[in-house]
Amino acid sequence: MTTNDPFEALGFPPERQEPRARFARDLRSRLVAALDLDLDPPPAVDLPERKPTMTSTPDPAATIAVPYLTASDAAEALDWYAEAFGAVEEFRVVGDDGSIGHAQFLVGSARFMLSDEHPSIGVVSPTTLGGTGTAIHLTVADVDAIFARAVGAGATSLTEPEDQSHGSRHGTIVDPYGHRWMLSQDLEQFDVATYAEREDVADSEWSVEISGISGGERVTAADRPGTGGGIWAGVFYDDALAGIRFLVDTFGFEEQIVVTADDDTTVVHSQLRWPEGGIVQAGTHDPDNEFTHPPGDQSLYVVTADPHAVWERCRAAGVAVVREPESPDYDPDGMGFAVRDPEGNIWSFGSYGVDA
Repeated sequence: MTTNDPFEALGFPPERQEPRARFARDLRSRLVAALDLDLDPPPAVDLPERKPTMTSTPDPAATIAVPYLTASDAAEALDWYAEAFGAVEEFRVVGDDGSIGHAQFLVGSARFMLSDEHPSIGVVSPTTLGGTGTAIHLTVADVDAIFARAVGAGATSLTEPEDQSHGSRHGTIVDPYGHRWMLSQDLEQFDVATYAEREDVADSEWSVEISGISGGERVTAADRPGTGGGIWAGVFYDDALAGIRFLVDTFGFEEQIVVTADDDTTVVHSQLRWPEGGIVQAGTHDPDNEFTHPPGDQSLYVVTADPHAVWERCRAAGVAVVREPESPDYDPDGMGFAVRDPEGNIWSFGSYGVDA
């Protein structure tokens, strides 16, 4: 039947929408408190005893990076890692729907974390993404045996195990859940200078640059191709070398130049390039220099077409979260989040209307 009522014309059948877990939890707590209800507490999950690793003054020697994987079927993946790598599961946290919100397992002494996909908070697997830009480097005692075991269990071989000039024997696979594993066995130990000499003797297309040293001479800005104009952001640390390593290893900045003072610790100049464009200069905070702000007082926004990938790296590294992933009003089709680096500076990442 046709109607002339505009409100009926705009109507649509109601569909059940599940609220966000955090909203439901907070609303339940408020209702229980407001009505003074005596309800049984929600079931608790028994977790192994933990010791805190963060203090008011973080110990760099205690810093540990743990890969955090996401699988399309985490329970099945745990079984596969046990079969292929001899992994030992420590525990898992299972939701009411049977999905795994978090799990931990060991391969030898290396710890890994794992969860099912949770697209509502940007947690998706390589299967959903159609590939991965990250590889896990796993040192094993017998690379040929582990490689054969993994391929026999269903992994895809990318490169067969082969001796490398850097002193290791490497083979690369992709597991059934889309994660790339670089399996490596140490054959000999030597310093980076020896590695550089080997590459020179081999006359390969690659060369090794050591901490701002190239061909035995310190690299200066004049030796680099021009970076053009634009605004360079500055961020400062008490331990700038550790800060630079964090920005490179966790966020994905590309190290171009790092210049230190005679003490080999104070960073007087650096250039860290964001792969999608832009330069950040990370340096050592000098209380007597008004142009260097104290660590923890700084905030930077980085525009990226793939904030989900950056978020996954931050989650894997256990970075302190300031703002969970969300779609802001000014970019309803995008995603953004904010975290703190080890010295308290805030880094926000978001698509900001960039076409992904």
